Amino acid sequence: MMKEYLSNYSTEIAEKLLKTDFELLEEIIQKLIETKGKDGTIFTAGNGGSAATASHMANDFTKGCRVHNREGFKIICLADSTPIVTCLANDFSYEDIFSIPLRTQGKRGDVLVVFSGSGNSPNIVKAVETAKEMNIFTIGFSGRDGGKLAGLCDLLLIAPTDNMEQLEDMHMIYEHAMSCAIQNELMDMWGVEIRRYPKQNAKIKSALFDFDGTLSLIREGWQDVMIPYFIEVLKETPKAEEEEEIKETVRTFVDTLTGKQTIFQCIRLAEEVAARGGQPREALEYKTEYLRRLRERIEHRHEELKAGCDPEKYTVTGARRLLKALRECGIKTYLASGTDEEDVLMEVRLLQLEDYFDGGIYGALDGVTDCSKELVIRKIISENQLSPDQLISFGDGYVEIELVKNLGGYTFGVASDEVRQKGINQWKRERLIQAGADAIIPDFEDTDKIMELIR
Repeated sequence: MMKEYLSNYSTEIAEKLLKTDFELLEEIIQKLIETKGKDGTIFTAGNGGSAATASHMANDFTKGCRVHNREGFKIICLADSTPIVTCLANDFSYEDIFSIPLRTQGKRGDVLVVFSGSGNSPNIVKAVETAKEMNIFTIGFSGRDGGKLAGLCDLLLIAPTDNMEQLEDMHMIYEHAMSCAIQNELMDMWGVEIRRYPKQNAKIKSALFDFDGTLSLIREGWQDVMIPYFIEVLKETPKAEEEEEIKETVRTFVDTLTGKQTIFQCIRLAEEVAARGGQPREALEYKTEYLRRLRERIEHRHEELKAGCDPEKYTVTGARRLLKALRECGIKTYLASGTDEEDVLMEVRLLQLEDYFDGGIYGALDGVTDCSKELVIRKIISENQLSPDQLISFGDGYVEIELVKNLGGYTFGVASDEVRQKGINQWKRERLIQAGADAIIPDFEDTDKIMELIR
């Protein structure tokens, strides 16, 4: 009989749970995400079992919603401090235990989330009334008919049951559902992942940008051209391994050398051919063939832009806004790319970005076998008499991150998802973290946060 009772209880709550107003729950989630984006604080409150749910929400939104090392929500459970609760209950009244700390810590733009089975708890009702006086948005989770909260909360989700145990179960499920849904939503709402803060006394004066994948999407998919071509070459060598092993080798060295001139990857290809008993061609020949294949892939993009296509289509989100913000702050900007300089200058013009780089635009030059970015960085520092910590860099490859990091500058790893043009490319993110990036961004959409960090 016990087993049957447990089964019936679970079946009954599952059936009732499906009657939830999920559109309203989605609206609540969007309000909480909006509050996070505006740097607001979420306050939670409840009594008894509902206090446990309110506290659990504070835990999940602080830690559980901390997607990929980014900060979670600013959230405070008003029921969590036993000394404060007992002090206020003893010296004032139990009715005031939530409203007094809310007045002390809350502000316009914050959100109060309350849990109450009946919707009539005096301290919860008073907290909601106080929040409304302070222009704090109110969200309630209740049951039965919603009680007094039905006429007070901006958004009120009523669990579809009159049973107190069941509605508290549902509130806990709603809380976990919100946490999981928010984690999923935040995958594509990155903002800035700060791994290390800049030095407090750093006076940033110069910024170095990579081009492909950092500012420009014109060459999106270049690795899908280079890597298969290099694999094709190595498979023809006498001591070629299995294709998967060759692929891993190629992908690793192509990625590690990303940011240097293309010729460096072709030099490495020649070395790999020799190591497998093959007769390598000149690195320049490999480069010429790679560029031929790449042009076949991207020529239509050049033609679109020449025909008047909106350059934002092939520009990383927010790039133009950030460049304007840097210019307005008097920060000198430089562009240095591993792509041939002639092509870089042409593509910068196609994207209408040429006016933003008062420090200069640099690309790969024939016959130069030193790392062009390293030369540019040293030129920036010497000509402007900068200390290294006055330099920041933005890039999606190893090279610019490692170079600036090793000098003592601050580095932004741009882990752009070039295909979807939103969210993060997880593979890029991991590689940029390995390279030592101080902050990870998906793009430049959150320019305000980036500028706040720079300042």
